[in-house]
Amino acid sequence: MKVVLDPAAREELERVYREASCAKDRQKAQVLLLATEGIYSYQRLGEIVMRSRATVINWFNAYFSGGLDGLLGDGARPGRPSEMKSGEIAAALAKGLEEGAWVTSGQVREWLREEYGIERSGSTVRYWLGKLGGAHKVPRPVHAKKDEALAEEFKAHLYEKLAALDIPQGARVRVWAADEARYGLHDRLRRCWSLRGQRTVKRMQMDYEWGYAYGAVDVVSGESEFLLLPSANLGFSLMFLRQIAERDPEAHHVVIWDNAGFHQRPGDGTLPANVRLLPLPAYSPELNPVEKLWEIVRDRVANKVHGTIAAMDDAVARVLRDMYHAPDMIRSLVGTGWLHLQANASSKTFSIIIFRQRYYWGQAALSSDGGPRRPALLCRPIGKPEPIPTSLR
Repeated sequence: MKVVLDPAAREELERVYREASCAKDRQKAQVLLLATEGIYSYQRLGEIVMRSRATVINWFNAYFSGGLDGLLGDGARPGRPSEMKSGEIAAALAKGLEEGAWVTSGQVREWLREEYGIERSGSTVRYWLGKLGGAHKVPRPVHAKKDEALAEEFKAHLYEKLAALDIPQGARVRVWAADEARYGLHDRLRRCWSLRGQRTVKRMQMDYEWGYAYGAVDVVSGESEFLLLPSANLGFSLMFLRQIAERDPEAHHVVIWDNAGFHQRPGDGTLPANVRLLPLPAYSPELNPVEKLWEIVRDRVANKVHGTIAAMDDAVARVLRDMYHAPDMIRSLVGTGWLHLQANASSKTFSIIIFRQRYYWGQAALSSDGGPRRPALLCRPIGKPEPIPTSLR
């Protein structure tokens, strides 16, 4: 089989072979270009492009009857454009995704049917949701009473709030974000990697014993302080504030935390002299970077039966000890956004990060009315053995 092409047709076929996005058009151009050599049969040309002999013959017939216009393309007219490409529908879908309006793709199908009279399969709906940047994920709960404007105002004017605190000009200032988290023997399963097609089973413990982890992070240096206690109350919160103050007695410490009932308020006469408090807006836990640390703790101790609350204390303390030695990781969780930038701008001088090697696990009985249920764990490195702090005797 031999075909004679004029220079213009050959040039066009070579361009199609190099640039065409349609694989079939490239194959058609390749067959015609090979046929100009006159050494290939229909059968051999079909084998080269992995098509049947009959298909190759049909391509030649299309070329002989209609030229390149008859050969390239299937001759089919474009179908009706999808209603899903409508700008109105795409905008409505994008708005629904932003608001988290649908829990399942089935709800999106129902919405399309009711609002626009469009019937689409579940796979098609999921395709378009993905094309718009959608992902199926668990939303973060937000209290119904949260004031979004108040939270934004706090973020925008943190520098002014810090500057207004009663701190001498030129004093060394450290800004901490502090929080506490409850943990216990009432297990909560979390996602884990497993094999497809195999149900993963994890044993659970359902005992109602709890512990509380107090934590604070320096939002500029990434240093941290942690204390494990059997409960959360005003006395224990004050104990933790004293621990922060003793970390750097020569500095002034600004502690940003929420207005929980067991937290001291600004101006409380029992506060250490070098501690100032800055309360977060109500119902705004997302403003506190310590919340991210608790998620890491929960991941590390989840899906295990610890047996006793003392064993759970030790497991949590091990995770917190690792965090204490990882200021770079904590800085990455805090980020370089509004909190880091405004705290850094308002601070005159910051303490140097010092890595100290030995650990002392304080196991002193807590002095409290009625007596403690178990000892506290003071998770902090020290340079040399020290006596138990008076607050823990």
